Amino acid sequence: MMGCGSSMETTAPPNSSGLQQQQNGPTKNIVQQYVRLDEQISKLEGTCPGPRMATAEAWIEHLQAKRDDMLGLDGALPSEQTQLLEDDPLRVQAGEGGPRGNEIVANTPTRDLAQLAYNLGIIGDARKASMHEDFFANLSESALYLLSIRYYSELLEHTKQRLKTLMESYAELNELYVDQDGIIAYISGGTYMTRLEESIDAQLETARDTRDKLGSALEQWRICGLLLRAAANSSTQALKQWQQLARVIDPKQKLQYALDCRSLLHASMISLEAAQLALPHVELKYMSHRQVLAVKHCNVYLITDIANKQRYEHTSRVFTSYEANMSKTCTWLYETFNKTLRQDFDKAEVTVSRLAKTLRQHREEIFGAVDK
Repeated sequence: MMGCGSSMETTAPPNSSGLQQQQNGPTKNIVQQYVRLDEQISKLEGTCPGPRMATAEAWIEHLQAKRDDMLGLDGALPSEQTQLLEDDPLRVQAGEGGPRGNEIVANTPTRDLAQLAYNLGIIGDARKASMHEDFFANLSESALYLLSIRYYSELLEHTKQRLKTLMESYAELNELYVDQDGIIAYISGGTYMTRLEESIDAQLETARDTRDKLGSALEQWRICGLLLRAAANSSTQALKQWQQLARVIDPKQKLQYALDCRSLLHASMISLEAAQLALPHVELKYMSHRQVLAVKHCNVYLITDIANKQRYEHTSRVFTSYEANMSKTCTWLYETFNKTLRQDFDKAEVTVSRLAKTLRQHREEIFGAVDK
């Protein structure tokens, strides 16, 4: 199909009020309107709303499946449990897909956990901490598992907002296509007026196809990059919390720092996990599965490791290494992206822009010479 409406077939008539049709033939205003529309289309097409929208839709399906699998359910949580999850992730039973802790573990809210840890004296007494470490590890596993569901739910909602924005841009682009195809049909009757016009339009369609495929991949890298940046930021905040904890004397305050640190680290690891899901064919440099497992282990035993100096120092080393490598991974991804896909996309977009401009100028010339 000729014209710019490559992503939407239409033979819609021109907007009579906008085109100001006259029996004497196309006026200069109509040709100028074609040029303005084509420039708008080229600019909006460069953001690849259609291909990016398809990627975002696939990502939403992926996230939805991941969250449902974690819930161990076919659908979402009952509404009352969803509200409890929002209020306190420790109060909800984990379901079949979750860790099989006992009822005390699954129903102990975070505020009671803090009081319990304080009452048992585990924050400042290594012997007492050792006695209760398995119990508190179970509490942590339940809390972190449910926190994972909450984080994936938030990520899902965020992506739905992104999709909404892309859908609006895509709808706007299709409206422009309809308007422009109407102008072209009115002036030329829907046929190519010169062989050159036909040749440039064919080249432009091929170039657009290449650019759009790269645009789809661009959205995948964008998702991964944003998630890695979030993972790196959370790991840095978590490490600061953990280091400050050593200087705090009050047991309750120490515990609060530890719980904040645990949540931040878990958020970082969920962001990292999601980043890997978003870009499965790219192996993230500097970040090993073994290192992530080490951080997860430390996070589970975080509360009872505070009182043990050797364990605290070991956890500090694990967190410090993770934070440094997380930062390196994030930097590496953006550098790799800028050296590869970004350059390929920019080259493809330059080709599309050049061909679109050539076609626009040629049509401006031949349309202006038409006497209908």
